[in-house]
Order: sequence, then structure tokens, then C-alpha cells
Amino acid sequence: HNRKNQFNFIKLFKYPIVSSKMLRRVGFSPPARAAVLQRGIISSSRRGLKPTQPVQYRCNKSSPSNIRSLSVLSHDFLTGSNVKSRHERWMTTKTKTNEVEQAKHAVHREPPFTKIMAANRGEIATRILRAGAEMEMSTVGIYSHEDRFTQHRYKADQSFKLNTTKSPVGAYLDIPTIVKLCVENNVQAVHPGYGFLSENEGFAKALEENGIVFIGPTPENLHQFGDKTSARELAIKMGVPVVPGTDDAVSTASEARDFIEGPDGCGYPVIIKAAMGGGGRGMRVVENAEGLEPLFNLASNEAASAFGDGRCFIERYVNEPRHIEVQALGDGTGNVVHLYDRDCSVQRRHQKVVETAPATGLKE
Repeated sequence: HNRKNQFNFIKLFKYPIVSSKMLRRVGFSPPARAAVLQRGIISSSRRGLKPTQPVQYRCNKSSPSNIRSLSVLSHDFLTGSNVKSRHERWMTTKTKTNEVEQAKHAVHREPPFTKIMAANRGEIATRILRAGAEMEMSTVGIYSHEDRFTQHRYKADQSFKLNTTKSPVGAYLDIPTIVKLCVENNVQAVHPGYGFLSENEGFAKALEENGIVFIGPTPENLHQFGDKTSARELAIKMGVPVVPGTDDAVSTASEARDFIEGPDGCGYPVIIKAAMGGGGRGMRVVENAEGLEPLFNLASNEAASAFGDGRCFIERYVNEPRHIEVQALGDGTGNVVHLYDRDCSVQRRHQKVVETAPATGLKE
């Protein structure tokens, strides 16, 4: 019987297309089909098929090497020499499952918090909530009226609606409401995700004053690096080269013009950047004096809506630079490591599209 099936399968090379039903009929189980696919004897294809149609298998050229491989495989799978019984497979799976469970219990640790809040929306909030659930912590989500049907609301153990008088973005920037929800619902820690309040010093301070942990940098670090002008001052103090720019944030286009066209100005072209936040929001390149005022207003309004602060600073624009980052990670107890360098130069609208690690072509 096995020889007959083996011979029948070899005869299938006469046909250009072989269905999965035909493979099953000659005695090949799913593992056998996978092994034959891997060896290149046949190849699967959905080309030209509707989603509801089954996968078809295309026979490759019946070369002597394929025939020899087929003979070995068909003997192994049809005679059962390398195939465990269903009970043996089940027992193996059960043993592996028990080993995994034992390993989990061996390294089990108490969760750092009993309840955490994801102070964000969308994909990043979902990831935070998933991580909290995996660490056996209760999770809390927040959502605006416009986000009442989004996924992150239903992924949390508890979800609370934000201030409906605010804009869809402004609701997630409402610090008093978010802190109040944390206090009323015994939230021990808040993860801000990225964007919104993730770099807001006032938010971190408000949580700290109410005995709630801000999962992120300290308020002091946020003051230094969340405000780009403070970060620039620190870089100058540490001897890091910087391009010409304003010492402080500016609030109006006339203040920006006074700096650019003044005696110590940097001239055009310049780039306008939001003083708070990042991620490409609130950034505009100004090529000449005529475009300064409208572009400054656009950048300032975008920064105000995204980060709650419309102040900007001005820097000399560098055309086609390399954007190299070195990310640092600390545990809050003095242990800090760096995660080496990465090249983030491929961007669209000042937002990174591709990050390559490590960055190539750097001098030691």
C-alpha cells in the first residue's frame, strides 16, 4: 500500500497543478506536505485564486534529485518511521507545556504595581495595556468622546471618558482630569506612551505630588530634555557642537525675525521647531523672509494643538544631514546603558520612516 501511494505521488509530476486534496489522497499528512514544500519538490501558490479557494500546489520539474528526495520522504512519512503517533505527539506537547509553566513559576516576580494607567490612545495604549496584563497588573485606559469605539478602550480592565468639552487631542492633554481619575481610582503608576504628555514636566510633577509614579524620566530630566531650548543649553554647556540658533523659545514671528535678521542672526534658510514635544510635529523650513510669518504661525499652532505649548525656537537649517541617534536606557536606580547607534536619516515630513542599526560609515 505504501509503495502504491509513493508511486502515485511520483506520477503527480505529470500534472502542472496539484490540489491539497490530491496530496491527502495519496497519504501525505500536513507535516509531510510541509517537508516536501521545504525541499522544493512542490511549491504552494494562491496566484489567481479567490480567498475562499484552497491553496494549490505546483509540481516542480521532476529532476532525479527531486525523485530521490521524494522517495526518502514518502518512505519516512508513509511507513511512519519518523512520525510519532497522535498520543506520542500529545504527550510531547504536554511535557513541553509543563516545562514552560514550571519555568514561568520559577522566575515569577511580584508585579511592581497593582494598577497602571495608559495615558494615551491607539496602538501604543494597546501595547501598554497588554504589557500590564502580562505582568498581572490591573489596567486603566482613558478615551475621548471621538475614541469611544476604538480598540484601546476595550483592552483595559477599566476605561474612563475624558473631558468632553475639550478637542479630540486636547482631551489627552488635560492634566487635571487625568490626575483626578488616577487619584479616584487608586492608580499607582501612569505610562504616558509617546507624544501627548510623555515629555511634559508639569504632568510628571502633578503625578509625583499625588503619590503616583510616572513611568518615564524624572521631572528634572524632562525639564532639561523635554524643553528643546534647555536641552540645547545643556549641550552647549557639555561642549557638544550645535548649529546657530535662538537661546530661548520665541512666541511670535516678529521675535523670530529679529533673531534671524539681526546682527548676530543666522540668516536663511532656517527651521522652526516646537520648543516642547517632537516627532516631527510643529516643524517648518523657511527659505526666505516672505515665508517666515505664515510658516511660523503654522508651526506654532500645530505645536499648541499637539503639545499644549505653541512656543518655538529657531535654528539654522542643515540640508540633507545624517540623523544619528544613540538611545540610553536607565532603571531609575543609577544603572544606565546605551543601546548603540542607529541611522534615522530616511524621513518624510521630519518623521522617521526607516531606522537602521547600527549606523554605517561612522568614524570610530
